Amino acid sequence: MKRVLWFPMGLCLLLCDIAHADKLPESKTDLPIITITSLPENVKLIVGMTDDKAYLPRVQAIHALGRNLPQDQIDAFYNFLFQKLEDQELPDLEFNGLKNELTWALIWQERVPKELAKHLDTMFRDKSYDVTWRDYCVQFFGKYYRYVGEADRKILKAGLEEALNEWQNRIAGTAGYMLWQMSDYPGFDKQAIMDRIVEVLNQPDCSNASKLPLLQACGEAGDKRALPQARELMKTSKDIMLRASAIAAVGYLGDATDIPCLENLSKQTDPRVQKPAQAALEKINLRSKE
Repeated sequence: MKRVLWFPMGLCLLLCDIAHADKLPESKTDLPIITITSLPENVKLIVGMTDDKAYLPRVQAIHALGRNLPQDQIDAFYNFLFQKLEDQELPDLEFNGLKNELTWALIWQERVPKELAKHLDTMFRDKSYDVTWRDYCVQFFGKYYRYVGEADRKILKAGLEEALNEWQNRIAGTAGYMLWQMSDYPGFDKQAIMDRIVEVLNQPDCSNASKLPLLQACGEAGDKRALPQARELMKTSKDIMLRASAIAAVGYLGDATDIPCLENLSKQTDPRVQKPAQAALEKINLRSKE
């Protein structure tokens, strides 16, 4: 199955027994420590217990994992997920890429580990973790939701709702788009989700990184409340990716009055502007014929 991050940014271990924890630990340092000496070499490689710390052999080892991992290996992987960026040698995107792939490997187990939702939520809520990993955790709140029971679903949904409060970075944008994608699930109020997305989008200090997916959600939802901002950003934004998202939103939400601006943008030499403008024109012209 294809594994895609919505907003890719490019591309000592403590072993603990958490299988029967009655209380979710506040951080990795609160986890009880046990000694495990029987980990196979592939697991040691993945979690950084060998001399080879390079990304490629470790991600290859993750992709080769089976689907019936024993609990001691799952515990070792949980501890690796709790490791922080500054405590190891890999750059941001390689380190968090390993975490991302390892989380998928845990999700695809024959029996999905029950603790995973709680651990993802713990790491997201701990702002001492780097923003890339916290953003990935928010993505997993949405992607993992379908695979878990009601108790874990409550955790994941609450995490998404909390993440909408972080609009100064990219996390609110991730959460908003995930919630929009999930808005047809039982227990989700589509109108309330869109109201909240529009509210966040209109915050004066909402970051460009969050505006990009929030505009995409509004466009796909047909929510015209985002159209004034989309039109303004389409014309003025110096952030090419945000401008492209605004153009796409205008394509979903706009009308014939937007055609002159889109025609001009469709002649730009930068394909990141040109292609979205051409697609937006096609959408508006198609609607005009209906």
